[in-house]
Formats: sequence, C-alpha cells, structure tokens
Amino acid sequence: MTAAVAVCTAVLGTFYIRLKKREKAKALACKALATFMPALLLLRAFPSVEQGTVPVSLFSWTLAALVFYIAADVLLECRFVLGAVIFTAGHLCMIAGFLTGGELSGTRGSTGPGRTEWVGCILLTALFVGAACFAVRRHIPHLKGKRLLLPAIAYVAVLSVMASLGVIAGLQEGNCDGLFSALGGVAFVVSDILLGMNRLGRKRSRARGAAVLILYYLAVYLLSMRVWW
Repeated sequence: MTAAVAVCTAVLGTFYIRLKKREKAKALACKALATFMPALLLLRAFPSVEQGTVPVSLFSWTLAALVFYIAADVLLECRFVLGAVIFTAGHLCMIAGFLTGGELSGTRGSTGPGRTEWVGCILLTALFVGAACFAVRRHIPHLKGKRLLLPAIAYVAVLSVMASLGVIAGLQEGNCDGLFSALGGVAFVVSDILLGMNRLGRKRSRARGAAVLILYYLAVYLLSMRVWW
C-alpha cells in the first residue's frame, strides 16, 4: 500500500503542475488529493490505536494536521496569507502530536520530553530559523514594507519548532519511525524555504517550484508513515 500511495501522490502532484495554468479548479483538486493520499497511510494505523499500540493523541493530532494541510493547499492558491495561517495551525497540531505521543521520550505513551530534548529543540529551531532568514535576506525589506515580516517570522518559528521536534523524536526513536520523523521535519523546512525564495524573487523558477512540491509531499508522506510503521 505504501508504494501505491507514493505513486498516486506523485501522479496527482504531476497533474497539478500541468493543469494549474489551464484548469485551476482541477489542478487544486489534484493538489489536495495528493496530500490526502498520505492520510490513507495514517488511517491504516487506526486498528493499532484501538489495540493501544499507537497512542490516541499521536494519531489524532497527526490526522488533524493533515486536514489543515489539505485545506491550506487550496487556500494558498487563492488567499496566500490565509493559507499560511492554516498551515501554521497544521504545524501546531503536529507539534501537539510530538509532545503528547511519547516519541520524544523514546517510548510511545510514556512521559514527555525532558530538559535535554528541550535544549536540543531550541538549538535546532534557532538553526532552522537562521537558515530561513539567511535564504530570504534580500527580501526582508520587501516583507517589512508589506507588514508581513513579523507574521513570516512567526510562521517560520512554528514550522521550525515542528521540524526540530521531528528531528529530536527521530534521534530518540532510533529506528524507521525515527528516520521518518527526522527526514519529514527537515523536508518541510527546506520545502518552505524554497517556496519563500520562489515567491519573493523577481523570477519564479520551475525547477525550484517542482522541488517545493516534491519535498512537501515527501514530508507529509514521512510524517504520516511514522505513526504506524
């Protein structure tokens, strides 16, 4: 099933790229469905939730995050700022899943993160935020002029916290689940940095735009797989 979902995601994402300039409604449907595909992997974990092997909070918060991501996929094309707000809500749900699902303690369902995990999260968050600011440093005056600098920093901060928790969880898990968490979080950060560079730049790169989508779908796919693998 995992391979089939990956193929469907790739196909739908490709159709989105090809249709977005000609048939926007169909393109947006393909884009949202591509994000929905990883949600099918997450729903596969439901029997494990009932059996108690997967924490309810981990499953529920991750599913809620995916719902917000699907909605944001459409809204970003219509009202970008609102789409970013909805994406932020999705990241907050994913953060809640990391904090309450036991991943940060190394044993799912046990106590939450300790001091070491929080220190690691703070350092990684600072690293991710710094990398994002460096990547778009030329466009900071433009963001200030549009009064979007603080909202942009707030979004990047929330995204970076989510990704940092994913990396810390990955180090704690130390198996396939951990690899999925860590790579998923990092892929999300890189995708959004490239998206910011593409939208703020004078010329939009098709190659960069394709990389944004590939990394985004990879991130959602991996963060979904971590729940049940």
